[in-house]
Amino acid sequence: MLKILINKKGRGEELKWENISADELATLASTPAVLSGALYGERGEEFLELAKGLAASPHTFVFEEAKLLKAERTKLEKAGAEIEEEKAPKKEWKFDQYGVAAALGARDKKKLWLSLVQAFRAGEKGEALAGLMAWKARTMRDAALSRAIVVLYHDSHRGAGDLELLLERFALKL
Repeated sequence: MLKILINKKGRGEELKWENISADELATLASTPAVLSGALYGERGEEFLELAKGLAASPHTFVFEEAKLLKAERTKLEKAGAEIEEEKAPKKEWKFDQYGVAAALGARDKKKLWLSLVQAFRAGEKGEALAGLMAWKARTMRDAALSRAIVVLYHDSHRGAGDLELLLERFALKL
């Protein structure tokens, strides 16, 4: 996520509590503090043209964008905007996602069940694991195994049971 801060220094006058009426305070409270999607919306070019004027204003403007291309970044920096980038934290795997596939390939029901339980505890969805297991069955060229996993998936969506529970039963019957 990107934050584009225009006129962060606040060259204008400060608002003092004593000088603000209740109506002015209500107006300020109803004004959005952060605007999102200004650059790549329908009026993106208009925003870039107004950036220099916004920088000259006594107020601070904050815009959030998911991405910022080089051309827009250059125009905003020339207008006097300060750009802050927040890096998204890397998603850490809490389990070996291919351990499920390896256990299925070895037809080791104990390792398969333990891998499934570990994956579910780490927050993995049953649909993702069923897809991984179906992929492994296809690479093993085991049509019966692949079909059984696909049937489990569809049965769970038909209301035959929870997919996670169906996958655990499948692993124990392997």
